[in-house]
Amino acid sequence: MLCSEVESYITTAKGLPFFYAVGDSDYNEILNELRQRGVEVDRVSDFCLKDDKYPDIDDIIDYFRTLDIDCHTNKHVLIGLGEYLALRGATYADKQLHRLKNTTLGTARVILLLRGVSPQVYSLVAEDERLNAQKRVFISSNAMSEISVTSVKYSMDSNVAQGVQGLIRVFEDGAVGNCNIKTMMEFPQSLIPVSSINTAYEAIRRTISDFSLPETLGTEQQWDRLFQETSRRKNSMDAVFEYYGYSDNYDEDLYNNCAGFEYKNWAFFLYLKLNVENIKNEYLRYVVTVTDCYDKLKENILTEIIRISRKDARFATFYADRKKLIRYFPETDMAAFILENDIDPAESIYRYTDCTRMECAKIIEWVATNGYIKEIDSIYPALGLYLKPYIFDCGKHSDEFTEYFRQYRLQKVTNQITPAFLETVEKNAKGLPYTHLETRDSVILRIRDKKNAYLYWIDALGVEYMAYITELVCKKGLSMHTDITYAELPTITSINRNFYEKWAGPLKRKEEALDNIKHKDEGGFVYTDGSAPIHLYSELKVIERAIDFAATELALHHCKSFVIASDHGASRLAVLHKQEEKYETDTKGEHSGRCCKEFSDAELPYAIRENGYLVLADYGRFKKSRAANVEVHGGASLEEVLVPVITLTLKKQSDQIIKLLDPDSIQSDRHAGTTINLYISDVEHSGDVRIVIADKSYAATSKDATHYSVLLDDYKRAKKNVSASIYDGEDLIGNINFEIKGRTATVKNDFDDLF
Repeated sequence: MLCSEVESYITTAKGLPFFYAVGDSDYNEILNELRQRGVEVDRVSDFCLKDDKYPDIDDIIDYFRTLDIDCHTNKHVLIGLGEYLALRGATYADKQLHRLKNTTLGTARVILLLRGVSPQVYSLVAEDERLNAQKRVFISSNAMSEISVTSVKYSMDSNVAQGVQGLIRVFEDGAVGNCNIKTMMEFPQSLIPVSSINTAYEAIRRTISDFSLPETLGTEQQWDRLFQETSRRKNSMDAVFEYYGYSDNYDEDLYNNCAGFEYKNWAFFLYLKLNVENIKNEYLRYVVTVTDCYDKLKENILTEIIRISRKDARFATFYADRKKLIRYFPETDMAAFILENDIDPAESIYRYTDCTRMECAKIIEWVATNGYIKEIDSIYPALGLYLKPYIFDCGKHSDEFTEYFRQYRLQKVTNQITPAFLETVEKNAKGLPYTHLETRDSVILRIRDKKNAYLYWIDALGVEYMAYITELVCKKGLSMHTDITYAELPTITSINRNFYEKWAGPLKRKEEALDNIKHKDEGGFVYTDGSAPIHLYSELKVIERAIDFAATELALHHCKSFVIASDHGASRLAVLHKQEEKYETDTKGEHSGRCCKEFSDAELPYAIRENGYLVLADYGRFKKSRAANVEVHGGASLEEVLVPVITLTLKKQSDQIIKLLDPDSIQSDRHAGTTINLYISDVEHSGDVRIVIADKSYAATSKDATHYSVLLDDYKRAKKNVSASIYDGEDLIGNINFEIKGRTATVKNDFDDLF
């Protein structure tokens, strides 16, 4: 309701303005009542010459003085003045209010509806009591105002006032609370609280209430673009992230999202920061937490593991989680990690993975320098499988072959030859223990149904890879039969290719990559003194691809059996040994000095004459022949001569049951050993069932189609936690664990059972 002073002022011409101080709560109500009384509303904002210029008080006064209207209808209320004066500050407001107090307006009656300057109106009245006497002033009981202003340079919001004129107009319309303005003006003396948003980052913080990331995470340009994008999407960060397709599938998408310096990579960094508590990958969560610059994210994912001690309780989890992430990183990005990881060789090995070729090479280099440790089996599983003992089952020299190739593989990886192993090589050079085996060609000749068999020749595949191949085949779920055979001397391709050329079936293929790696320039490896056998990584990859190909061909029923065979093996140790014979020869190319054309006056204790050649069975090499890059063949060492013939087929599908019978009654005998009994519901090779314990093979005796007994002749004492692998031919079909009790313990238990 209008006050009586205003009612009196409206009806009586005074020629001087009326000061009506109001607050936020009654501003709109009073203005509406004045309109209803026929009072014309004038806006201070209309006197701004430009959008971002202050209004001119002189123009306002002149406007009212020059109005030539009948005194009875010349009634006006001026709005926006109080807020404008408040923006200019107390000194300016006092000056203009004092000026207006005595300004004559002719016939006009002008009510100054003032908001935001109540203290100044109080002061004005206190100085001049005539205002009360003339009934030209009224201050509402609640004349408080809580309007505030935010000056924003970044805004896409249509509610932001454009310039001072727009801000005053917002005030005139009765706005309360905070009002945003886009202006070049500053209001250092303002009575109205004024804050500013001078950067896009500040604008984001203001428009997105739960946005708490620090400004240092981005550049001005990045924040500006993010502000533009959020503004177009209703100030929603989630909408921006959804647009770029970010998801919680960090393992697969991480590299594509973080590898680069584009805006989308930075936005992904923000996505991780804002969702850090929801990241399930603990290592990534840790990296995101400690990373304060987005262009370091990719590098930190690779290298932060270095700063975590291996003794830290988090290390194992961090290692496993990091491995999931970096498997999608390209080789070129691993350099930074490898350089930093090399600083502490004693710890470096525990941080490597087998995800990249570079890391695998570093693991092999580490083992070559420091020796094999059991952790290698989990750090580089393929290398661990390669080094795993392969239990030969090929006659009287099986145990010798098992031990020989165990030592050969270890020395190949550790880049050394022990004197004891050299003695073994020289012993074999005279004894030729492989001659009791079948030749490769005779085994392949016996293969039935060649029309439905696929012959896959892997050049230079020796038996050294059998443990690795067996594990790969097992994982593929294939059935495997292996014949350990020997090649013709010298072990060169030209003499050992007939098996392939005479293959009667239509399906065959030659894989040369393994041979190229060992001694061809295209393999990309060159041996120098001290060079670690990093070529082994590529060798294992060739074999892995071959087993994958075999599994695919069998699964597609392109063949019924898949036969992997080779012309010869190769020797790394013969290259390491660097023993040159006293005889010179013009032998070149693939022979690499391991053999030469036969000549009559040769005096070599470890040379074999065969097929018109002198073939070295020790680790010697004839002079003047081209040296192999990393491995050699042509000679008669076991690793060059012994080659596998591997026949793969689809395993018969059945729900196989394996059960250890009477496990509580397994008892050792100090003379005979220990016998265990097994039930196996279905086997392919009933005459070739065996178990392997601690790298030793024990043959099973068939009692009937499903029951087998196994004599462990060297287990003559009690032993706990015995772990055994069960094989059906070459196929690993299960594992069992049991305890062997001593006779004394068993007798005591039997005695106790009587009571």
